[in-house]
Amino acid sequence: MGIKASNTAELYFDNVKIPIENVLGEVGKGFKVSMNILNNGRFGMAAALSGTMRNLIRKAVEHAHQRVQFGKTIDTYGTIQEKLARMAMKHYVTESMAYMISANMDSGATDFQIEAAISKIHGSEAAWYVCDETIQILGGMGFMKEAGIERVLRDLRIFRIFEGTNDILRLFVALTGIQFAGEQLKDLQKVLKNPKANWNVLLGEGYKRAKRMAGFTTGPTLVPHVHSELTAEALLATRMVEAFGATIERVLMKHGKNIINEQFVLNRIAEAAIEIYGMVAVLSRASRALNENSPTGQHEQLMCNVFCEEAAGRIMGNLRGTSGSRNEARYAKLAQISRQVVDQGGLVQRHPLGF
Repeated sequence: MGIKASNTAELYFDNVKIPIENVLGEVGKGFKVSMNILNNGRFGMAAALSGTMRNLIRKAVEHAHQRVQFGKTIDTYGTIQEKLARMAMKHYVTESMAYMISANMDSGATDFQIEAAISKIHGSEAAWYVCDETIQILGGMGFMKEAGIERVLRDLRIFRIFEGTNDILRLFVALTGIQFAGEQLKDLQKVLKNPKANWNVLLGEGYKRAKRMAGFTTGPTLVPHVHSELTAEALLATRMVEAFGATIERVLMKHGKNIINEQFVLNRIAEAAIEIYGMVAVLSRASRALNENSPTGQHEQLMCNVFCEEAAGRIMGNLRGTSGSRNEARYAKLAQISRQVVDQGGLVQRHPLGF
């Protein structure tokens, strides 16, 4: 379908003997080695796809600024303006994620697997969106082989599959984050077994929950770390982190170890985590641009503002989707529809013409 320059093929191993001097790492520990390789591959995708999006956006802008309809170039119409703006924002978020991970790696960080997975998910889906919208802006011309965009579209499709499918990586992001929260809850459970000896800890936890219920933040705020012009966005990101933490706690208390089987819930947790990481990445980058009086600082502030506002709405929607009887009933219906389609071997409903 795509990446024709890659000699992709099936490879089979049947009782293959490996010389001891060729063993990577320790015997039986190969999975860890392969995971580290995948982490590096995932991190690189966000950077590579940023370049792909940059080129696509240039082509879309060039066409939109030259194409005249009803006496005006189409870049003056709201529909095209929204497409170009969203394409630019998706590129900005992806590139910001790539450089944030790079900075962490350069500083000596070794535990960046979640961030790498998040950047791979967001980057591959953002690039697909940008390519699809570029074709749409070019219209019929974009569909033609001569424009060169159809090849990019075919090549991009694999990025949501290899180095770990985005579906599996979403579960990985959610479960890895939940595992950390679960360890904290275990510590709190130990405290509850001896409340008299741990009264100060319990009092602190109760105060934290009371503040959360009243709408106040209970943890560190991002405000001191961003430019003053981005204070509102930093407060919004802080509230999203708080809401995320409260949701994880509630989900764990309800499902316990069975959370690994609740994929409807896990997918929504992953979506929220991806959006939060995107907010933090663009806040960091836009703050730097403003602090350095960059000529693009105001433009970056605009993108940061819009992205954070919209991301917060998506985050809250996903977090609300992790609980509630109506959501649970809807997920049960979705599972039922799927089972019926599988049992039927395809669509269950009759064709309108009775075929």
